[in-house]
Amino acid sequence: MIKSVKEYLKQKTENLSFIELKEDSFIDINGYRLDKNIPLPIVIDELLNEIRTGRAEDELQVKSFIEGIIYTLGVDADFKFFNEYKKILYIYDEKIESYILYKGIKYSQNNNFDEAMIYFSCLVNIDSDNTIGLYNYALVLEEKAGKYFKNKDIQRGNIFLKESTKHYELIIDIDPAFTTAYYRLGYHYKHYKQFRKARIMWEKLIEIDNNEDIIEDVSQQLSAIKDDVTYEEGYSDILKGRFKEGLKKLLPLEEKYTDWWNLLFMIGVGYRQMGEFVEARKRFEKVLAIYPNQVDSLNELGLCFVQLGNFDKAIDKFNTAISLNPDNYEILCNRGMAYLHNGYIDRGAEDISKAYKINSDDEIIRACMDQLKYIQKSME
Repeated sequence: MIKSVKEYLKQKTENLSFIELKEDSFIDINGYRLDKNIPLPIVIDELLNEIRTGRAEDELQVKSFIEGIIYTLGVDADFKFFNEYKKILYIYDEKIESYILYKGIKYSQNNNFDEAMIYFSCLVNIDSDNTIGLYNYALVLEEKAGKYFKNKDIQRGNIFLKESTKHYELIIDIDPAFTTAYYRLGYHYKHYKQFRKARIMWEKLIEIDNNEDIIEDVSQQLSAIKDDVTYEEGYSDILKGRFKEGLKKLLPLEEKYTDWWNLLFMIGVGYRQMGEFVEARKRFEKVLAIYPNQVDSLNELGLCFVQLGNFDKAIDKFNTAISLNPDNYEILCNRGMAYLHNGYIDRGAEDISKAYKINSDDEIIRACMDQLKYIQKSME
């Protein structure tokens, strides 16, 4: 399984063959003699074509080597002779970038996305500020991702989509007025459920673009993600300890989305952190009514019962959570502390010791272990 687009492209080097010039021969490119020590790449299909046409018997065409160089720089940005090859391209044609872009677009139009990707990759490798090249490279990566998603290959799809996103982001760093990149990024961030970032992209697009069709589409998208943005802002507040601010944003959504379990969960977390355990318990029970085996909610509900002094119910919830996730050291530690509070010292010691064995670096578990030792020592 590939781990990156770079690795995927590198595999394409198997389509290359390298030719070394004879001692007494040379190739002249617009007055520039190629160093005989630099091997010349040729795409294998191109070499076979040269052989079929008979040209290989005399002299391979310079154009075939140029195509080989483009291919090489597209599949391997770390190639040993990268700088030399780049120099050769510009000597061959000072407008070589336009040619590479043209070929990439032709491949893309014919749905030959691998070849298009190689040409656009070469273009951005030799000129990292070429925004048109970056945009077309991002587009073809997006197309490739879409094909993987369609075939249910989510891992590869995500690899290519993330690389596409990265190149759209590079475009707006280079040219903040490149409106189409904002448009595409909005959809990418929406796909990743990064709704605030999607909103930022689309609102920026509306500021700088006057295309009525695009503005209408983006306005509809902004309306569609409005509640998602509010949810994202609310749970972000809660995770950062701004519980009142977070609840102020999330509670109005609860009235509209009674079965949005993630929303109910975050409201419960906010209430529990504020010490309002009855309200928190209600939300976690609602989550479990929708999603009975939601482990985090079982754990949170157990913590609520601990704070409400009902240790038997707390232990019952922790038991269910541990049956679903036996090695969750946090829940083991929570059940252990509930056992201690309920007078079951041996059972508590067993849970806390197991949690400590799994993760002795966790500060809370270490504090629980210290409390366990204190209790055990006081009983001697």
